[in-house]
Amino acid sequence: MTTDAGVPAPSPTSPTDAAAGPVSNPFDASAKAPARPRTGSNRKHLAIVLVVAIIALVADAIAAWLSGSLALVADAAHRVTDVIGVSIAFGAATIAARPATHDRSFGSARAEVIAACVNAGLLVALGVFIGYEAVTRIIAPEVPEPGPMLVAAVIGLLGSGTAALVLRSEHQGYAARGAFLDVLGDAIGSVAAIVAALIVLLAGWPYADAIASLAVVALVVPRALLLLRDAMAVLMEATPPGLSLPAVRERILRVPGVIGLHDLHAWQITAGLPMLTAHVIAAEGEDPHRILHEVDDALAEDFDLDHSTIQVEHPSRPKEHDAHA
Repeated sequence: MTTDAGVPAPSPTSPTDAAAGPVSNPFDASAKAPARPRTGSNRKHLAIVLVVAIIALVADAIAAWLSGSLALVADAAHRVTDVIGVSIAFGAATIAARPATHDRSFGSARAEVIAACVNAGLLVALGVFIGYEAVTRIIAPEVPEPGPMLVAAVIGLLGSGTAALVLRSEHQGYAARGAFLDVLGDAIGSVAAIVAALIVLLAGWPYADAIASLAVVALVVPRALLLLRDAMAVLMEATPPGLSLPAVRERILRVPGVIGLHDLHAWQITAGLPMLTAHVIAAEGEDPHRILHEVDDALAEDFDLDHSTIQVEHPSRPKEHDAHA
């Protein structure tokens, strides 16, 4: 926290202190620095999911070769991206868990966001390929062997269902969210393959396999696009979801002694790590330390913003930029 010229400010923190961890509020001895979000905390779950994905991929590939099923080819291809995606997520979670350094003061938390972008891109590309192949099969239908198709789909459903349950409560971060979307898509693909195999087995309908593949594409691709949108919003430093800057501005201006506000910015490093900075103008004769403390409390209590940097300024100081919020 900084204050305008002429206002007593806390002594600067040394680089060693910054690297070691957060420093307490000098104006409130009882204040605690916020805990850092658990970036990379789901590596164990991702490792389990990776092993399951590899086993399911081998089963799908063998069954797809024996049956000639497009649904199983689609499922096997998706499992390839699944293995790649979960590997990327695991690597990103490992990198994100590294502590902050002098060169990277926020650590490497955004590695998870980059991994989510890669995973989402792979899913979208795979969806386009499967959709094209499904349309080709509708134009020139082929009847797959339902026996191997059904067996592999059941095995795949058990594997992807187990993986989804493992990640169900551990997919809040962007990397884990991408991995969860991968295994969820696998589970949907396995269900579609089971339904298609039963239809072929009972009715011999040649279009069941292709339509099941299109259903998988329709369910997975939109979710991948949503993940890509959210991850790109973080990289573009958009305002965190659910946070209204007009509401933040209105709340800060309600603090007694505050007569103005400018250079208001909010963004997030990764999921669960929002940031906010603002320049607050204090009325003549007001205690800047009290204003700083009350603004911090208001942001933490009303907006769950525990990491904010507020600069308290004298009314005579000109605004730095008119282009800011």
